[in-house]
Amino acid sequence: MNEADEMLSLISTESNTSIKQNSKGNRHRWTGGKLHLSVVDGDIPITAFYSSASVHDSSLALPLIKESSQKVNYLYDLADAAYDNTIIKNFSELHNHRPIIDINPKNSKKLKAKIALDKSEKKILSALNLYNDSENLHYNQRSSVERVNAYLKDSYGCSKIYYQGAQKVASVFAFAVLSVCITQSLKLVT
Repeated sequence: MNEADEMLSLISTESNTSIKQNSKGNRHRWTGGKLHLSVVDGDIPITAFYSSASVHDSSLALPLIKESSQKVNYLYDLADAAYDNTIIKNFSELHNHRPIIDINPKNSKKLKAKIALDKSEKKILSALNLYNDSENLHYNQRSSVERVNAYLKDSYGCSKIYYQGAQKVASVFAFAVLSVCITQSLKLVT
């Protein structure tokens, strides 16, 4: 058993319920599981793991980095604030990647205000073509994971899966992810 498999053995795949809060504060509740993806340029998923709905996204960051690093050479680990953790950043650097991860302000009003000010300044400077930080350009590529999730839900039947059991659901996800890989790869060729 390799290191990634050992990490994954600790992750639950049993169906359960979870609540997720979006950026607007609205809560979404679902029962089942969820898919964790590592995606490269061209919206091509290279690693996918299935877990229980209640498993926090950051719990699969290390196995995703490890497994993806074994498949392809890449430079950056891009992630949102849910992955703002020293362990994840150090693990990324250990694999010779540059972690570009949103800062999680947690409950600090001062830090939230500073982040909001920095974002608005960058937006204004970018609009005037005075700001072209490569780190931000790379960070904006993280939306590729959201696009792949949207493809899976909208075009590949993964918005609602009516099978029971982690193996069956994971199989549906696996075929859908493979289909997205093929479709996106063909777009690059043609």
